[in-house]
Amino acid sequence: MLFNLVSLHNWLRILPAILALSHAATLGAAVPNSAQGLIDFDHDIGLVGASHEQQFCLSIKNGKLKSGQALTLVWIPISDVKETAEIRSANVRKLLTGSCDAVNNIEGHAAYYLDARNLDTGKIYIAIVGSHADLRILYGVVEGKLDSRNSVSFRACSGMEGLHFSVWTGGALKEKPVWHRYYYLGYDVEPTCKDTDLEERAK
Repeated sequence: MLFNLVSLHNWLRILPAILALSHAATLGAAVPNSAQGLIDFDHDIGLVGASHEQQFCLSIKNGKLKSGQALTLVWIPISDVKETAEIRSANVRKLLTGSCDAVNNIEGHAAYYLDARNLDTGKIYIAIVGSHADLRILYGVVEGKLDSRNSVSFRACSGMEGLHFSVWTGGALKEKPVWHRYYYLGYDVEPTCKDTDLEERAK
């Protein structure tokens, strides 16, 4: 009986610690990536292009960006090997009530006008929320870390009537797509995409 009482007493002493650890683990699992300082690939990556008013406009799933929010922009050449990739920066100016482009509008995505310099109105840029100084151009490929996880790389290629943009992680041996967006041009272009460029994004 004494042994049972001692065991019960010890159990009651450690039970609060066990419950606290369990609660912390539950909260940690429920915290979104953005709250943990991680890029949310679905919400924090979008496309930037010039609108009909020649304003640079961001289309992205994240509808909570504030004025002044820093963005990192990546441009990848589609077919001209003489051109080099670019890494630029911009800031959110304001949230729009409509879309950047009615043709390429995606339900549930937000649109923002940007304050941006040295951008080409004829180019479509991949936009990542935040300033990402670790990105670099190596042998024509833009790659680097967006957060504490593995490095990512950026791709762009053309289909029959539009452009495919994607972000990949995992390195050359275990790479997988984590973000993809199609941009419809409305006219025929020479396809440059390979089957691997169009792999279904990992869930």
